[in-house]
Amino acid sequence: MRLDADSGRLLGSARIGMLALHAGRFPLVNPAAFVYQGDSIWITTSRFAAKFALARRDPRASFLVTGSGRSVELQGLLEPYDLRSVAGMLRAAADGPRFGLAMAGYTLKNAGYIGGYLVDLAGIPREWWPWNRVVLRLRAQSYRTLVAAAPARAARSGLEGLPVAVARSLETQGTGFLCWARKGYPSLAPALWAAAGTDLACWLPEGLGLPREGTPAALVIESHHRYRATRMLGACVRGLLRREEAVLPLIEERYGDAVSGGTALRLEARRATYWRGFAVATTALGARVAS
Repeated sequence: MRLDADSGRLLGSARIGMLALHAGRFPLVNPAAFVYQGDSIWITTSRFAAKFALARRDPRASFLVTGSGRSVELQGLLEPYDLRSVAGMLRAAADGPRFGLAMAGYTLKNAGYIGGYLVDLAGIPREWWPWNRVVLRLRAQSYRTLVAAAPARAARSGLEGLPVAVARSLETQGTGFLCWARKGYPSLAPALWAAAGTDLACWLPEGLGLPREGTPAALVIESHHRYRATRMLGACVRGLLRREEAVLPLIEERYGDAVSGGTALRLEARRATYWRGFAVATTALGARVAS
């Protein structure tokens, strides 16, 4: 698969992308440091992480990278490499020098991030220490470019149902990442968002295959830290998507401008997973949680 030049440059310069997998009724979306090499996205994670278990259960995945007013979404199949298992070692050996070059490229590209990880190592759970890390490779089968919803500024928008410290850290983030199933794969797109009680108002730009009414979806909002994984905060709100033009004024009020084209949606929130560094928790949201 050959990328266009602009997409290749974006994948070469971006440090963090969003990985989406099937996870039962609702998709799972996680931020991940990565390197793009040999038509594949390479990331590392803990052998105890949910995405590692999910990748072995259903390898269909998407990866979204955003920057410079555009984004690139790649779709393909995830391959796990657990070098503490015979299967993982054989898979790495079968790749020959490609695996080693990918790991060298990952280390060079993310040297600052790895340095911050080592600085904080004493406070990081043992499940995430180096000997418990595994590699995931997304073999890209297709890609598409999208207009990135990246406004210059956005007013604060409170997120109900989350701890105050997490909500305050996220309420000024301008762009969210919306995920839903499309043609059997999780699909990701940048989205404008605003709080609508415990629900979320979302807006997608034109040119996307829009989700069906009532489809399960997830919106991720995250505050990245350039070097310190322990200082990253985020939330993944899961629920059902409904087209609803009535929420468009919430988007326009938050971003201080009229929004033309695109589609306004309400994410009827069911639950939210939030994280502060490596601490992760999930909470129920909204009165419809029992439905």
